[in-house]
Amino acid sequence: NPFDDNTVGSGTNNTSNDDGGSGDEEDDDEDFHFVDDNDFQPVITARYPPEDHKGNSLQESVTCFCHPGGTINLRLEACMPKVHYFVSTGGKGEQMYGTVLTIWEPYMLTATKKDSADDGDDDKDGANNNNNKKVLKKEFYLPKCLVLISAHPYLVAYREFLVQLHRMSKMGSMPLPIERYIVNFCAEIPAPPPGSFEVQTTILDSSIKFWSPPFNQPITWVSLPFSHLFECLDVEN
Repeated sequence: NPFDDNTVGSGTNNTSNDDGGSGDEEDDDEDFHFVDDNDFQPVITARYPPEDHKGNSLQESVTCFCHPGGTINLRLEACMPKVHYFVSTGGKGEQMYGTVLTIWEPYMLTATKKDSADDGDDDKDGANNNNNKKVLKKEFYLPKCLVLISAHPYLVAYREFLVQLHRMSKMGSMPLPIERYIVNFCAEIPAPPPGSFEVQTTILDSSIKFWSPPFNQPITWVSLPFSHLFECLDVEN
């Protein structure tokens, strides 16, 4: 059987009202109001498959796992992508394992400030209100999440796939559309049967392997990155 995974793209929606115009770089940024914590809300921008699997629907609350802090954190400078994991438990006790790759993309915000020095008789009729506003544009970086959700806990393999998929999207020319790689990974690659069989796939120069333990093996988390745990131990332990 194929993995029957879900691949989700999560972005942000600006709920603030920004005015357009040309920037005035000489003004202090602190005098301008750009954004509040609640001005951006997470939304699902794309998904595969387009329809829910039978008995396993995609929940809108997946965006909460993409931003566990509860708010959309903007950044002033570009930064490297990061990966985190989550596990969601359904009403019947079923568990879904999520791997989230977060990248930051540039986004231009516009803020306005009313020039109090220009307040005068012309403002009484409102004719020159627009002339009394200074406009500043500034570039921020908004988070965008690429999420892979599966009933199988192959977290390291999913991380490698998302990283290589993002790397491929930045290379420019691709032999196939990026959607073709997503369909192949989520719907066409078979899940490994329990035992000694292994499934392997390749993306760019990376080989991704999947292995399922026998039924009598108690450790089901065969793909957890335990290296971080061992790095926290000293030599004596």
